[in-house]
Amino acid sequence: MSYRTIVNKVLRRLRESSVSADWIGDLAGNTEVDDYVQLIGDYVNEAKLSVEDAWKWTTLRSVVTITTSAATNSYTITGATNRSKVLQVIDNTNNFTLKLMSDEQFYDYKFIGNQTDSNPIAYRINGTTMDFYPQPSGTFDIKVHIVIPQTDLTEAATEMTVPELPVVLAAYALALAERGEDGGAGVGVVAARFDSTLSDAITQDESRTVNETVWYAS
Repeated sequence: MSYRTIVNKVLRRLRESSVSADWIGDLAGNTEVDDYVQLIGDYVNEAKLSVEDAWKWTTLRSVVTITTSAATNSYTITGATNRSKVLQVIDNTNNFTLKLMSDEQFYDYKFIGNQTDSNPIAYRINGTTMDFYPQPSGTFDIKVHIVIPQTDLTEAATEMTVPELPVVLAAYALALAERGEDGGAGVGVVAARFDSTLSDAITQDESRTVNETVWYAS
């Protein structure tokens, strides 16, 4: 569903006029649409962020390749943001799954004793950077299975990748709160509908995976 379509779905719920045609370029500061439409566009992006952060959506998952070099420990994860979630890291060269290491473990191993460069067996995340332990001794093909949220929607035709109904309802709730009242559905009612639709969407997406919401007692 396009950004304009989502904005219009929110506007109709507010009994406001829809945007009849695609705007040119970014919505923010665009003279082709009024300030209120731009505000709704902001609410849509805020709602999208909340929905994206609620679950590891399969539509946001990808595999990023890191090619290591000898004596180089830190690597930027291409496309990652501070909101990204790493699901799995595999040394494709040696058919080995790397384990997540805490900062405390990483610095203990890094600074206490003598570290010998070798095949990485663990990693830690430092923002959008991945550090390996031990430090790679050569070239290894590392596959990072990662969730990367979509950038903010700006242009009319941009398609959103997470489920649209929770985003529409969350943006609608934000708009109702800004107005104070709407003469129709209250913020609490819309917020409850958002919670329900988000839960349903997560359940549906979780069915495409295996045991990602199953907890086992130790």
